[in-house]
Amino acid sequence: MEQPPSRVEAMQVVVDKFNEKYPQYRMKQNVVGWGEAFTRVPAQIEAGVGVDLQQAIPGFFVYVREMGPKGVKPATSVYEQVAKEVKFIDAYVDQYRADGEIWAIPAFGMLELLMYNKKHFEEAGIPHPPKTTEDVLAAAKKLNDPENDRYGFALPASDTLAGTQSIYTWMGAFGGKKIFDDSCKPIVNNPQNKRAYSFLKELASYSPPDIGSYAWAEVEGSLVSGRASMITFKNAFMNAWINDSGLGPNDLGAAPIPVPKDGSGERFSLAYSNAFMVMTDDPKKQEGIAKFMSFWLSPEIYGEWLGNSEPGLFLPVTDDAKTNEIMFSAPVLSQFKAQHQTSLDEAPYTGMYGFMQNNYCPKVGQFEGQNFTAKAMEKMIVEDISPDEAVGYLEELMLSAK
Repeated sequence: MEQPPSRVEAMQVVVDKFNEKYPQYRMKQNVVGWGEAFTRVPAQIEAGVGVDLQQAIPGFFVYVREMGPKGVKPATSVYEQVAKEVKFIDAYVDQYRADGEIWAIPAFGMLELLMYNKKHFEEAGIPHPPKTTEDVLAAAKKLNDPENDRYGFALPASDTLAGTQSIYTWMGAFGGKKIFDDSCKPIVNNPQNKRAYSFLKELASYSPPDIGSYAWAEVEGSLVSGRASMITFKNAFMNAWINDSGLGPNDLGAAPIPVPKDGSGERFSLAYSNAFMVMTDDPKKQEGIAKFMSFWLSPEIYGEWLGNSEPGLFLPVTDDAKTNEIMFSAPVLSQFKAQHQTSLDEAPYTGMYGFMQNNYCPKVGQFEGQNFTAKAMEKMIVEDISPDEAVGYLEELMLSAK
C-alpha cells in the first residue's frame, strides 16, 4: 500500500534481491494506495484475483477478516518460521493475535508526533517544543497569520484516513484512547473526547481554510512549504524537508504529542503495526512467503530498507542492534537522528483504536474504513456544531455500523 515512488522503488530492491537469491520462488510487487484499499482489495478477493501476501494495518485486517475463509488465512505457522530467524517486538505482534492464531507477520511500525518548524517558533519568541495542549493552542494562535497565508497548525479536518489518524491521536492524548468497552459497545461519548473535539475545533480555526480537503500529502506539504508551523504526523518527510523547505535538519522539530496541563490526559500516540497477511493456503507459497519475510527482516536488508525507503517513517518491528545501526547510517536519516530517536522513544506510549480493550472489536474495520472520527470532525467544522454534538454524532456512527 506504500504508493509513493520512493517506497515502491525501495521495496523493489528487496524483491529483486530475494528473487536473485531464491530463484525457486518469484515475488512480484503490486501497489494499491490506501485511498482505494478498502474497496479494491475486497473486490479482488471476491473475484478470486487477490494476492498471496497482502499488507495490512490492524483495522484493515479486521475488515478483510470479516470476509471469512476466502480472505485472510491464519499466519501462525509462517510467523513461527520467521520468528526463528528474527526477534519480534511483542507489541507489534499483539495487534494481530486473535482466536489462538497470529494473522499477519509484522513488517514495520508507524506512530504520530508533533512536528513543527523551529524557525517559526524562534522568530516569534515562543519556547519549544510545546508540552501541553494549552501550549499548542497558544503557539498556533500567535503564529497564525491568514493575511500572509501562514497558519499556526494544519489539521486534516477531512473524511480521510489522515484525518482519522490525527484526530484519534489527540483523543488519546486527552484520555479517550479506548473507543469500545470489553463487550465491544462504543464508549466515545465521554468528557475526555468532548474536550479533545473542543481542542480540535479551536485548532482548526488556526489552520488553512482548505483543511476540509487535506490528506497526508497536503498536511506534509503545509509544514515543508512553511505555510503551517505545526502538524501531527508521522516522521515521514525528511527527504522533502531537505529538498523543499529551504531549511536544515536542525530546523525540524519533533516532539511527543502534548497533553492537557491539568494532568487529565496521558502520554499517547496512535501507532500502527504494519504487517503482511497470508492470503493463500498453498503450502509451497506459504513456504516462499516465510522465506521472503525472513529475508526482508534480516539485519542487512531490513536496516537498509528502513533507512532509505522513506527515511523516518518506518520503525523497526524487530529488536536487533545491527538493524538499527544500519538504519541510522543511511544518508538522509543520519542527519535526522534526534527526530527519529523521538519516534523510537515514543513506541512504548502508543496504541491503536479498537485494540485497547481485552479483545479487538470487529466493528473497528468500519470505524477505520469509513473514517468515523474524521466524519464527526468534518461535520463539526462544516456545520459548526458543538464539540459535544460532534462526539455524540461519532458514537451514533459507531452504533449504526453493521
